[in-house]
Amino acid sequence: MRKTYLAGILAVMLLLSACGLTEGKTPQVLGPEDIGEIVDGAGGNTPSGENGQESTPVTSEGTTGDGTTERDTSQTPDTGGEPGGETETQPLASGEGNGYDEIYRQAVTEYAGEAVVFALIYLDNDDIPELVVLDRGYDRCSIYTVKDNTLFCIFGMSDSLTVAELSYFERSGIVCAFARWNGGGAEGGYGCSYYQVSADSTITADTIPVLHDTYNAVYNDEGVYTGTGVINYYHMEQEIDEAAYKEMESSLGIVEGEGRLCAENAVDGETLLSLLDR
Repeated sequence: MRKTYLAGILAVMLLLSACGLTEGKTPQVLGPEDIGEIVDGAGGNTPSGENGQESTPVTSEGTTGDGTTERDTSQTPDTGGEPGGETETQPLASGEGNGYDEIYRQAVTEYAGEAVVFALIYLDNDDIPELVVLDRGYDRCSIYTVKDNTLFCIFGMSDSLTVAELSYFERSGIVCAFARWNGGGAEGGYGCSYYQVSADSTITADTIPVLHDTYNAVYNDEGVYTGTGVINYYHMEQEIDEAAYKEMESSLGIVEGEGRLCAENAVDGETLLSLLDR
């Protein structure tokens, strides 16, 4: 039988400063055998990419004239969060007495809106999925987990941390924020920042990425693009060489081409609520 809440407990009442939701009191979370299985509807891996507009692009990689690789994207059709089309849902089998479904139901009910979509992903290495909340109106994405029987924001993207694309590496705990500047592309600049999420703190604009790489085009004294660019690699803001950087990527579970968009299976609030009610 589904647990009921104590009188006076409301579903997620105020906004978190970084994430847009408040941690609320929620039922006990049960083990993996109680929560059923989330079926992956992605049908494959999605490489990192860039998008200067909406936050739900499909990506591909292209090689620039100087041999450097830049992520190129095209926007997925806006299905309004409806099932089907190119955006598939992740069906949820959640039995009675389940914990995280009740917690996420509160969050979805509080945060639902015309411009807001939701997704469930396996970001860390347990069997409780994380909740992705993408607000297209504010171009803001947040990721939540369950901690001490409450909703907890592990990644909060405020207006000051707006990026072209947000992706993750499944069950690694790694989130990748892809950004561009000076127009992006071979004649501009772009880069990836990799963050390691934890239930002990919220990643915000002030968080230093564990790994970070940048590409910047080179111009001569006359301001003419030379056809080349410079790539730099950093670990905790300390510049390192490419070999050491690649080794650290591997140790963190970052594999080129295996990044997946955090909102690739996003649906509207009503659809996710119906899945959580099953």
